[in-house]
Amino acid sequence: MKKADPDGVIDTFQAATTAALDDWRLIDDALIPLGLHIRRRAASDAFLALAVSWEFFISTWVVAAVNRDTSKAIARLEGQMQDHALNELGLPASTLSSSLVTTSHLNLSAVRSVLDRRDWNIVIRYQKELDTVAGKWLAGPYEARAKAITAYQFAPALVVRVIRNALAHQSLGAIKEANEVVRKNSTPPALRYSGVRSLGVDGWGRYLLSSSVPTPRIAALHDELIALSERLRS
Repeated sequence: MKKADPDGVIDTFQAATTAALDDWRLIDDALIPLGLHIRRRAASDAFLALAVSWEFFISTWVVAAVNRDTSKAIARLEGQMQDHALNELGLPASTLSSSLVTTSHLNLSAVRSVLDRRDWNIVIRYQKELDTVAGKWLAGPYEARAKAITAYQFAPALVVRVIRNALAHQSLGAIKEANEVVRKNSTPPALRYSGVRSLGVDGWGRYLLSSSVPTPRIAALHDELIALSERLRS
């Protein structure tokens, strides 16, 4: 049975993200004569594509990592099944087999059915959630790499999520959360915002394309997520 390649998932994400950044640069250069408004719209579109790409990547990587080494997943499922049989169904221990899971490996379809039953991607919003997923389901080098990532190192993914929510939902709560996150000292300097005014829906285009920082934040976000994905490499 061929197993998934978590490092291959990383390679695919990094190549696609690099290509997307190159595309945005070409588009931005072409839009200069049309003014900042159109360029900011293009930067926002590129950002939303990046946000979706990251969410798909992290979900795909987790599934691939579990499929690559299913030892912890099988042990966890075995424990859950034993507990259900004994405590929920009330079966005597003497009636149970020593092993209720009859396979030594879970294929990709089985891993997805366990971790992502609704096929909506595995949602990892914070570093603590990555740590929890790693502790429950990942094994070997994949668990080690995921659990080694700190909250500060995971911050770019958090920034992407909250700005995505602000742009997609445009709710007061989402906009407030995004403003709070980008002002925190725990946010990397390249992504931090220290302006006096809070950023509204239209303000995120200015944030992404700001010339007040050495690298436009839209480019920095691409680079930061590539670097974060590399931390997961086994």
